[in-house]
Amino acid sequence: MEINDKQIIISITVPAPIDSVWQGWSTSAGMAAFMDVEANIELWRGGKFELLFGEGETGKRGSEGCTVISFVPREMISFSWNAPPEQAYVRNHDYKTWVTIFFKTVPEGTEVRLVHTGWPVGNEWDFTRAYFEKAWPYVLNAQKVYWENKAGK
Repeated sequence: MEINDKQIIISITVPAPIDSVWQGWSTSAGMAAFMDVEANIELWRGGKFELLFGEGETGKRGSEGCTVISFVPREMISFSWNAPPEQAYVRNHDYKTWVTIFFKTVPEGTEVRLVHTGWPVGNEWDFTRAYFEKAWPYVLNAQKVYWENKAGK
């Protein structure tokens, strides 16, 4: 399988301290709060990194089967990633892409930079990448809005 060099890179500044933003990405409770989803995050290499949407059938609810690849507390977390259920070829493939989230303290709060990479060559993978080029900004914005609401802005 040939992997290309295409990446999705998105940055946003979240009006919250780095410790709080880190908890939002590295714990089940933190992710559930800002994404309003059921989350199963086990912060160890190989631990689960699952976001479960709705009440659907097991295996078709979100990032089931995705795992933590690596992390440095309050600096970065990386995890494997699959595709939505309607993109069955990519979702059911043994190979998974990966997402790395970087955290950096800035005067306005915390900069969150997402890098989604590891894309194989092929039309199905291109279609899934295009999907996430639209989906990831929504996820990052949801985190920003969550913290703005907590701060009363």
